[in-house]
Amino acid sequence: MLSFKPLSKLSFIAACLCVASGCASSFKLDDPPPGFIEVSNYDYSGDAELRMKAPDNVGLNITSFANHRGGKLPLWADDLVKKLGARGYALVNQIPVESANGVAGTRFDFQYQPPAGGDEKFYTAVLFVTDEWRVVVQLAGMSELEGSHGEDLERILKEIKIGGCKASEDTCDGPQPPPLSTPVKPKPAKQAKQASEEKAPEDAAEPAAEPEPAPKPEQADAPEQADAKN
Repeated sequence: MLSFKPLSKLSFIAACLCVASGCASSFKLDDPPPGFIEVSNYDYSGDAELRMKAPDNVGLNITSFANHRGGKLPLWADDLVKKLGARGYALVNQIPVESANGVAGTRFDFQYQPPAGGDEKFYTAVLFVTDEWRVVVQLAGMSELEGSHGEDLERILKEIKIGGCKASEDTCDGPQPPPLSTPVKPKPAKQAKQASEEKAPEDAAEPAAEPEPAPKPEQADAPEQADAKN
């Protein structure tokens, strides 16, 4: 005859919370914000990606990556900003945020100007780090559309629930990263050369190299631009 060991009161509460929040899920969002449609939705044991799109081609993605021991919000935030900065994204704003279930995160607003002189784009990434997951909420599109989508992330943050927190750890309510920055984008070679010729010889600077086109951030290390595939 099978026998079952009764759960302690604490274990019972933890089990109930796990069932209620979905322990295997890296994030939970019931519906896209108004004005967006769901393009694709993938979730395999918490490794998930939800892709949404607005009629004006502004993309909204939520992507999760596995975290590793020692991975905290300040560490992964620094990694994200450095990698995007190396690809030509300029950080213009950084603020602390919180998910609907109280997980601490950080919002980073970037601007991106294609080296070939294309249209400037905005890219916002909200990073959450738990014991199990790194979850990145990404919003991207043409710069002139940024204002019309200013409330979309606010709606997301009020509704999204982030999973993977362990009660015995402090990862989910740890400290915010310090103020971060990206390097100043160098001028194209032609502009830099013209500027140097206008200076006195003793002040002339070496022309800056033509910046290479910004590649897509590597999926394993940094978030992919939200509208890159749409």
